[in-house]
Amino acid sequence: MTSSTPAIAEAVEAVRAQFAGHPVEVVPDGSGGVYVIVEQVEIGAAYVPSTTWLGFQISAAYPDADVYPHYVGPLARTDGGAHGQAIQSVTWRDRPALQISRRSNRRDPNIDSAALKAERIRQWLADQ
Repeated sequence: MTSSTPAIAEAVEAVRAQFAGHPVEVVPDGSGGVYVIVEQVEIGAAYVPSTTWLGFQISAAYPDADVYPHYVGPLARTDGGAHGQAIQSVTWRDRPALQISRRSNRRDPNIDSAALKAERIRQWLADQ
């Protein structure tokens, strides 16, 4: 993968390490950043299916910009409940998806990496 900045390349490698054993697709976004899709992400028994893809964009402004929003494949809650306010149905990169809007308002670019944010989103979804 070629990227426009070392920070983006480092972020992609950290995502690959965070989700070791999962296929990770990286596609340039045409603006200096990349789109990332992690396949086969376990989100737990609260959803059908219990595994899905997790996608997001790392913009050219990274690490100074938050990685936001995140996307997963269509999911249904096993309890029949509705998704919360932070989740809405959309199309992302020609895929039906749920958009998860969880902005990090107090993020520290030295700590809050794209990989950590992706894991936090996965965990937040699993805890819903």
